[in-house]
Amino acid sequence: MDYILLVMAKNILVISPTPTHPPTAGNRVRIQALLSGVKSLGHNVYFLYIRREGGDDDVMRKYWGENYFACPYRRQSSRLRNIVKKIQRALKFDLAYTYKIDEWYDPGIDWCIKDFLKDKHIDTVIVEYVFFSRVLDCFGDNVLKIIDTHDIFSNRHQKFLKHGNPPDWFSTTVREESKGLARADIVIAIQHKEEEFFKRITKRQVITVGHIVPLYKPGYIDKNNKRILFIGSNNKINLQAANFFIDDIYPIVIEHMPTAELAIAGGLCNVISDREGLVKLGEMQDMKPAYESATLIVNPILFGTGLKIKTIEALGYSKPLVTTSVGAEGLEDGSGNAFYVKDTPVDFANGVIEILANPDIANKLSKNAYEYAARWNKKCLSELDNMLAIDMAP
Repeated sequence: MDYILLVMAKNILVISPTPTHPPTAGNRVRIQALLSGVKSLGHNVYFLYIRREGGDDDVMRKYWGENYFACPYRRQSSRLRNIVKKIQRALKFDLAYTYKIDEWYDPGIDWCIKDFLKDKHIDTVIVEYVFFSRVLDCFGDNVLKIIDTHDIFSNRHQKFLKHGNPPDWFSTTVREESKGLARADIVIAIQHKEEEFFKRITKRQVITVGHIVPLYKPGYIDKNNKRILFIGSNNKINLQAANFFIDDIYPIVIEHMPTAELAIAGGLCNVISDREGLVKLGEMQDMKPAYESATLIVNPILFGTGLKIKTIEALGYSKPLVTTSVGAEGLEDGSGNAFYVKDTPVDFANGVIEILANPDIANKLSKNAYEYAARWNKKCLSELDNMLAIDMAP
């Protein structure tokens, strides 16, 4: 990437309950890409992994070297609270699905931070997710404190319930999320709509830094390759999207283009039912071969929050893409030029058929996708650079 370094090198500590490796989910890819962007700007990055979920320590030690640290995690548990939650869910109370902002935080992390800081000077600390924002209280006013939000967690559960899915991951109230955001000096939103929301609930500075993607120049598109690819980790949002495509869209495509083939890559392969004509590529730590095998990428997601990593990632790979309005959130300015946005099964299928049947259209979309992703990366790095230039030292 052509980019001029404008800031003095700083020591930046990133605290994350999500590992960077293996990169088998969008949030892991997001964290790794953000920190790669920080390093590309000339800063020294320490990665402190809170072992809340499974990660590959050996790979992370190799990737981060002597700047990798890990801290044990023990979620605070209450039998009474669990009983109350079950009763609330049985009665369909909204509170059954929300948590206090610090309910997933382990106070033992404070001791890890204290030990880490004994022999290190830190200029900036970035914590992944607002529900771990309490860790920012471990740092003084001379340290720039940043929350990388990933998503809006206020009433997040309602989106799942609206689409007939039991809520998962974290959800809280507007008041609680506001309390967490207030601990930071800067709040990172992953897309502008979320930036607008955060600005309404916090007085802290909010900056949008989108997902920085690897760039691969457009290549030769084989007119005989009719493979359609959907990439997804194992979660309810991706499962519903895949079933929507398989049940409602793919039959229309096959009716008009019998040689079309659907491939799925990622953890979703472990839960999606076997279907005729469906190729499961499985979980892949390196997605490049999967992208290279396909002519077209689809993201038929019906609901969700944040920026859809798989959408902008497909553009970085210079791949023609068809997605929904939800899948295009935060990237709307690329609709119709860098990719197609289609919401009904018929429209979505027609978009897929048009691209697979017409190499000229496919090549044009491929070129436009690459150019869009390149501009996107440049903008993201500029925002990141400006943010890290802030100096809290007295």
